[in-house]
Amino acid sequence: MTKENSQDREWMVRYWAKFVREHPDKEWSKQQKELIDSLIS
Repeated sequence: MTKENSQDREWMVRYWAKFVREHPDKEWSKQQKELIDSLIS
């Protein structure tokens, strides 16, 4: 893994953790479900 990839992954983890903390469970879980369903279909 390159340093740039590592930084990108760390940014995404921090971004998602902040999003989950700042939004109601119902909102982010709905978005997560839509994403997962779109990958399965």
